[in-house]
Amino acid sequence: MYQPVTMELTTRGRPLRIHLISTGVVSVKRRYREARGRGLRAFLDFVFDNRFTGWLPIWVMAIEHPDGVFLIDTGEVASVMDPRYFQSSGWIVRWFDRSQFKFDVRREDEIDAQLGALGIPTSQVKTVVLTHLHFDHTDGLKHFPATRVILNDLEWKKPHGTLKHLWPPDFHPVPVPLDCPYEMFERTYALTGEEDLLLVHTPGHTWGHASVLVKTDAGPVLFAGDICYSQDQLIREKYTGANASYRQAHDTYERIKAFARHENLIVLPSHDPEAAERLKSWTPLYNLPPEDLAGRED
Repeated sequence: MYQPVTMELTTRGRPLRIHLISTGVVSVKRRYREARGRGLRAFLDFVFDNRFTGWLPIWVMAIEHPDGVFLIDTGEVASVMDPRYFQSSGWIVRWFDRSQFKFDVRREDEIDAQLGALGIPTSQVKTVVLTHLHFDHTDGLKHFPATRVILNDLEWKKPHGTLKHLWPPDFHPVPVPLDCPYEMFERTYALTGEEDLLLVHTPGHTWGHASVLVKTDAGPVLFAGDICYSQDQLIREKYTGANASYRQAHDTYERIKAFARHENLIVLPSHDPEAAERLKSWTPLYNLPPEDLAGRED
């Protein structure tokens, strides 16, 4: 339903290729996608909502970088269509995930098949980077049993809403400290030697949620995970129905928008139907005129 998009770019004059890939689609309660309140009110509002969104993508990003292939999140798998999929997590979780979400994921939608179609065997993926530990971002880990997996150490220490029973039995990620400031972001971690690929702490959805900032010569790209369901929510300051901290979600919004006001930033949330088109047409959050970008520091 959502076709992959590939962009040929450069970073510091070196070739870089970005692939945005949807591993099937998901439909969520409308009030889960965009809340009318916060906390318990928001939770009850979406639980009792009987209206679902249309089909939304489950984006992951593959980056062919001079330092190797990086995969940001691993997406969903066809097994999620099995009514027994959540059984090991208990009846409450099974009821919740079956009643609040709908999936349409085929075997050919899984990340290994899609990477193969792009000419990237899973064995060529140097590093898997997780934005957070929710199952629609981690279920594809089964295709990378020997690959190094990185995530924010806070996400590992203080998970929120994770289903550990669905993790591969040999799941041993490398938690990394995000302790280096960059621009408006207080906590980042450099994934590459040139520091042109950063893991950026963007909390709110979970305590340790992180996004990936790709610095290209054409401008920066932020694979934003689940900070919001669409870029429009970021602009209008609307929030999803399930956040670990609305205060931190608001702070994340403000930092991203502040950064975008002096950089032509492309923002790509994980479930935004318009993300691929924005990447393909290279449409930043704010279309800044050249004079606003002149003299900026890299």
